[in-house]
Amino acid sequence: MNGLSGNQLKLTGAVLMVMDHLHQMFYPQGMPVWFHWAGRPVAVIFLFLCAEGFHHTHSRKRYALRLLAGYWAMGLISRILSALMPVEGVALINNIFGTLFMSVIFMFFADWFRESVKARNIPGVILSLVCAALPFGAVIFVMLAPLPQWLKIALIEFVPNLVAVEGGPVAVLIAVLFYLFRGKRMAQIAVIAAVSFLAFLYIEGMEWLMIFAVVPVYLYNSKRGGGSRYFFYVFYPAHIYLFYITAWFLSGNV
Repeated sequence: MNGLSGNQLKLTGAVLMVMDHLHQMFYPQGMPVWFHWAGRPVAVIFLFLCAEGFHHTHSRKRYALRLLAGYWAMGLISRILSALMPVEGVALINNIFGTLFMSVIFMFFADWFRESVKARNIPGVILSLVCAALPFGAVIFVMLAPLPQWLKIALIEFVPNLVAVEGGPVAVLIAVLFYLFRGKRMAQIAVIAAVSFLAFLYIEGMEWLMIFAVVPVYLYNSKRGGGSRYFFYVFYPAHIYLFYITAWFLSGNV
């Protein structure tokens, strides 16, 4: 069996993502809830692809900057559309670019720490740990500092952070573990299983259905396959905004 290439895995995630967002935008019109359930594995699939992309990219700096640019662009467009075209019951909060950006940053810190330990570079070990702790400290500082509320909101929304990004620290941790266990497929599957089990125990709803991401991840053949590497950067925001604007028209606000 040839398995799934990276492009086929990406397309699998895209199909499930479309189903999830169809429910998000059109549930007031009766979109079945199982569309939402079908989308539960999506984040895990794209976190896995993010770890693969970080390993294979020719420039980790450009990779991170593309994700950051996507995060800023979607943040701005979403705010404008939400203000000009409000849809009752539908919140335009999707922006996984921030999660992927933070994941890449922490993958870099993980590499730095691992290489410093291997080289017995004590200053490097300490500095990598300090830098990894800075994002946590920055969030705490912004929340506790005597700053105007509008400035706090602007800083939290403008600068990707572990608290505000989709999935929060857990999603970033999943991506980093995927990267650290790269090439050890059963360990990566164990990560999915463990998080799914914890979701089943402690999170209301159907988040535990992310367990079904083990199927495409297991079938991944470590080959890139065809397709454009920029497909996700265009398709992800485009389909969300198309669905949202359609939902606005259907809401009768025209």
